[in-house]
Amino acid sequence: MTCEVAVMNKRGVALAADSAVTLGEGNKVYHTAEKLFQLSSSAPVGIMTYGLADIMGVPWETVIKIYSRELGARVFDRLEQYADDFLRFIVGAN
Repeated sequence: MTCEVAVMNKRGVALAADSAVTLGEGNKVYHTAEKLFQLSSSAPVGIMTYGLADIMGVPWETVIKIYSRELGARVFDRLEQYADDFLRFIVGAN
């Protein structure tokens, strides 16, 4: 089971996630999973994952890091624009 928390106020958001992941039929739990990632190196934007650790066989961590490199120094005005751009990247639309 994953625990992820977002605490918000008018000045910002704090994100937190546990590191536990269960593999197989619930037989083995590892406490080293990464679930919280920095999406942008130019703005304070993060992304949390849960559930399946990959998309089409590629780990989310890899997808997020590739997107982050492609995003580069670009900065958007609104958080929603980061989400839209990331989703466009996922589906391969330009």
